[in-house]
Amino acid sequence: MNKPWMEIRWCVHAAAVLAAVLMLLMGQSRSLADDEVLTEETADAQAQRQPHLVDLLSNFDTNLFDRRGNSWVIRGGRAVISSDDVGRRQESPALTRARSAGIKRLERIESACGLSATQRRRLELAIESDARRFASDIDSVRDRYASRQVNMNDQAGQKEWHAFQQDVQKCRERLRRLFEDGSLFTTVLESTLDDQQLACLHEERNARRSFHWRALVAETLARLDDTLALSEQQHEAIEAMLVAREPPLRTNGEMPALEDSNLRRNLVLMVLAEVDAKKLQATVSERQWRTLGNLTSQGRSMRSWIEQQGVLEPREQ
Repeated sequence: MNKPWMEIRWCVHAAAVLAAVLMLLMGQSRSLADDEVLTEETADAQAQRQPHLVDLLSNFDTNLFDRRGNSWVIRGGRAVISSDDVGRRQESPALTRARSAGIKRLERIESACGLSATQRRRLELAIESDARRFASDIDSVRDRYASRQVNMNDQAGQKEWHAFQQDVQKCRERLRRLFEDGSLFTTVLESTLDDQQLACLHEERNARRSFHWRALVAETLARLDDTLALSEQQHEAIEAMLVAREPPLRTNGEMPALEDSNLRRNLVLMVLAEVDAKKLQATVSERQWRTLGNLTSQGRSMRSWIEQQGVLEPREQ
């Protein structure tokens, strides 16, 4: 065999070895990429397969600010922090929400009685002070739940979730009473408005309370019409009884609890239970009274629970 031919065979062999090495490296690279995707997919799938693992921090703000009615929202998975949030401090969600609620209150007051620039500035400063104090209290509770995940399938996890609910409920009550008696805002408001402005504000609050109550009565009576088959005369008679017993609905701030239709219905039934039973019974037939009597008993038994929802002004001691 001559030398040129040996050199050609050696080159072919070397090329084959090089190609095999390249294919091996490419296969490893593809395998690593597949592993990365698989790991990512497995993590997502795991979160979906384990909804009983609940991250308390991600559920804190949702249940404090966005919960509707009396239900509880349970979000699975962990709180997600985007890369944009890293290295910079975000404003407290509690401060943002409190400030927004205060500004809504201020706009309503200004619409009702008018404010000078000086009056508005004083009230804005009071709102900011109350909002920051509120946020400090709420964030001290919120921080306790950072990086805490509970297993809802075991007793210890359920116990911790129950304690979490109690903490959130206390924070919700703080939010409801944020700008009410005892707040700097209330103190400054009373000393900032003149007598005429205070009278206008009082009148506006009473009008808003009456409007809300009449709407609740109309909604509930529409349901009773379907259940009891009330005549027009019966409907109007019961409506008059309810309107005459307008309860002290809270008119300050937002009332997310009243978004619960069952609460609205039971609130009206609670007031209906305060009507003279003989007068109410005389308004309906015997058949209708059997159902209506049960409904008013239900409403009477719900008073304590309704008061706990914060939809009524607190009773005077």
